Amino acid sequence: MSKTPIAAPRTEGRIFDTDWSVANIAKLLRSNAGRGVWRHSPATGGSTASVNQYYLRTVSARHLPSGASLIFMRLEQENCWYLSLCFAAADGYLPWNLETAELWLCALFGEDRPRVREAADANQNARQFTLAMAE
Repeated sequence: MSKTPIAAPRTEGRIFDTDWSVANIAKLLRSNAGRGVWRHSPATGGSTASVNQYYLRTVSARHLPSGASLIFMRLEQENCWYLSLCFAAADGYLPWNLETAELWLCALFGEDRPRVREAADANQNARQFTLAMAE
């Protein structure tokens, strides 16, 4: 199975500097995430792997001013919105920044922020969050 990607210092997506705000990047990522879905499939290649790779590039970002590297997408199998977030510098991970993380969570999930759940089996450097999609 192809594993759900986890944010890292090196992103598959675009790198944004001070000319992009958290709110603007969140709007872009939400729009891009809504146009596709991450599909779990055998990791042996094929069309699903290439579609997933393209989707990953459009829903990933690194924001230099906030130090955040993130992936925001829809997960098909789990029927949820997914966020993987970490803080990183050019040479590796930075400590978790609670205030900036909350800024990103609110920007991406908006009024649904109270319903967002953090994954219990979190990676030590990146944290994962999900929001079940309304039926």
